[in-house]
This record gives sequence, C-alpha cells and structure tokens, in this order.
Amino acid sequence: MCIILDPDHIKNALRSTKEMDPNPFIHTRILGALMGSPQSAVDYYQSEESNTDYIQTTHIRQHTTGSNLGQLDKRVFETLKRTIGETLDSTGEWTEIPDLYSFIKHHITYAVATTLLGTELVSTYSGLMDDLWTHIEATDQFFLGLPRIAIPKAYAARDRLLANFRAWSTKSEELRKHNKVNTVWDPVAGSSLAQEREKLYSELPGHDEYARSAQTLGLLYGGTSLTVPITFWYLYETLRSPDLNKRVLSEIRNHADPKTKSYHFMQLTTRPLLQSLHAETTRLYSSNLTVREVTTPLYVLDDKYSLPKGTPVFILNKWAGMYAPGWAKTRAQALARPLTTFWAERFLVSDGNGDEKKERFSDAGLSGTWMSFGGGEHKCPGRHLARNIGIVTLAVLMGELELEVLDVEKARRLDPDPRQKGFGTLVPGGKVAARIRRRVS
Repeated sequence: MCIILDPDHIKNALRSTKEMDPNPFIHTRILGALMGSPQSAVDYYQSEESNTDYIQTTHIRQHTTGSNLGQLDKRVFETLKRTIGETLDSTGEWTEIPDLYSFIKHHITYAVATTLLGTELVSTYSGLMDDLWTHIEATDQFFLGLPRIAIPKAYAARDRLLANFRAWSTKSEELRKHNKVNTVWDPVAGSSLAQEREKLYSELPGHDEYARSAQTLGLLYGGTSLTVPITFWYLYETLRSPDLNKRVLSEIRNHADPKTKSYHFMQLTTRPLLQSLHAETTRLYSSNLTVREVTTPLYVLDDKYSLPKGTPVFILNKWAGMYAPGWAKTRAQALARPLTTFWAERFLVSDGNGDEKKERFSDAGLSGTWMSFGGGEHKCPGRHLARNIGIVTLAVLMGELELEVLDVEKARRLDPDPRQKGFGTLVPGGKVAARIRRRVS
C-alpha cells in the first residue's frame, strides 16, 4: 500500500487512467464488502465482459446535471420545506431544536431518500434512516472486512436495508412492466434515475434482485453519507458568522422567484461566494478516500519512487487538503489563513483593480490539493447534486425560515478537530442547541 500527498504525485495518478485503475477497490471493497453485493455480481464486475461504467458514471451524471438536476432540486426543496414546516409552532413563535445536527441529518436524509426512491418505501420501512446511518458509520469496519460477529449491529442494519430494497425492486419492476409508473418520479418506483438504473442493471449477468438491492444501497449511501454532514457544516459555518450570514442571505434573497415561490437554484450555484463556501466546507470537513491500483508492471511516481503492479495507492482528501507545501506550490495566497481553520473565501481569486476588482471562484490548478469528490475520469458523478442539496437547504432554512444557534461560543467548543479523523463523518462533539421559526416578511 502507498499513501501519496504530493500534489504532483496525485495529479499524475489521477491522470494515469491506463496505469492506475479505481475498479479493483470499487468492486471488492465498496460494492462487495461495504454494499453486500453477491459474489456473482462482483465476478461480473471483474470480468472482461463487464460494462458498468455507463451506469455508474455517465448515467448518474446525466441525471444530476441540467434540467434533470433542476427536477431533483425542486423535489428536495419542496420536501424540506414541508417536513420542516410541519415541526414548527403554528403561532409563529420560536421552536427549540435541542440537537441541530440530528435535526439536519433527519430532514435531509428523508428528503434525499424520498426524492431518489419514492415515498412509499420510506413510509413503510420506518427504520430506514436509522439503519442507513448505522451502516454508514460502520464504513471503515466493513472496508477492513470485519466479520459479522465483530459488528453485528452494522450487519443487521445492512441486512434489513437490502431486504427492503429487494422488495422495493420487485414491486417497482412489476409496475414498470405494466406501465403503471410515472417515469419522471413515482411514489413507489422513485426517481427516473432509480427507475432507469433498475432496468439497466436487471439486463446485466448476475444481477438478480440481490445484486440490484446492493446497487440501490450504494445509490442512497452516495446521496447521503458525505452530503448530509457537509450540508450541516455548510449551514452551521454560515449561521455562526454574522458577516457570512448576512452575505449568504443576500444571495438567497436576490435569487428568489416569487412566481414559483422557490429560488433560481442553478443561478445560485454559480455565485462565487457560495461556490467557495461549499468547496472550503468539503476541504475541511469531509474525510474520504480516492483509491487506485497499479495495473502496469511498474508505475513511476517520480525520479525517486516506483510502484510495482498490484500496489493500492491511497489518496486521503483530508490530508491532501491540509498539506501546506502543496498549497504553497499551487496557490500560496490561499494560505493567508491556516488550513486547519475554516475560511469561506479560500477559493476566491480577484480580477481587476480598485472599483473594477471582482472576485470569482477558482479551483484551477488544485486538482492535486482539493479533491473532496475524487478526480480524473472517475470524479464523483453526483457532485453537482451534493452541492445543490446544500444550497437548497440554505434556501429553506435561511430564505423561508429563520434559524439561530442559541449560544455560538458554547457551541464552538463542540467543534471537532479535523486533524483527528482521517476517514469518516465529522460531527460536533455534543448537541448544538438552536431555534427556528417561519421568516417574518
């Protein structure tokens, strides 16, 4: 095993698609060990006949960009607005939130699950969200290949998830066969993304309902495991900075759409401040891996180091994003504030001078330093949806509602040290108390 931190090494590894392959780790560790894919499916993935790149990358990208992304944004927005609204005091008074992270986790997980897979599955499987997070939080243990006896609760949670996804798959397939589904979004069969994935996977060798249920778990895992905690920190960092709060709220208000009682989400995603805010949040608070395996007899890292065939190469995005020598090489001005701290403007660069000076978002040259969504040809195809879920959440909780952290300084003492966790979900060290109400015009 080799862990690389140098930006030049990382860039070269991600570009070397013929010498470095992500699929061995994806097939055995992610789909096999973590998602519980049956061996027949894993064998197919590893065979020369395998052709899943379209479903796993291109197909997801098609459904999470352009007008398809707009439809997902709209449903997440409407769901968050409705479910959070149902928790509020009907008189317009403040409603107390004892644990803001749990509040955000619950509502976003529900919104993502129903948007992707439909409302019936979530309503009939009341333990879905608890089981999903039990599974997510045991990710490193599944990767290590720990047996069922070592992590029985995690395996039991995954068993229930897969069993319910199998039932959902069978029911959805029957409805599709009889043309009884809304192909855009259906309360039973879910989104067009989920419906088409079911059909595409059902046509592959070794993909019965057991294999398809593991892929469904992968889809929901991918839509929540990183997105939910990042959205919390995206919102939380905004709420506890008066200046940032004011600027973000101004952006949201400037992109409100009175006709639809919604927001121009695609325009919001291009706003430099919101882009930089999201990038910095993922840099500091996400802790995931990018893995490649050497497929040539010898891969040359540089004039000093070479790696033999079969070597797993690990890129830890957390440490790459906090590796000061790397930033000094590519964008020294981003080191104006320590990489161990949050700085919303870190990814902004200035053009022009004086009154003509403008700030824009830029990640140019940072492919070996900031890579929270991976890199190269296999960069996360759903990253635009992850970003938009954060923006939609801000629109609901800041544009439609008012949300306040009750004691900012006390809550700040609960901040985790991002350096202490190289992999996994970063959450506050205790309950962050807040309050919420409908925004008064």
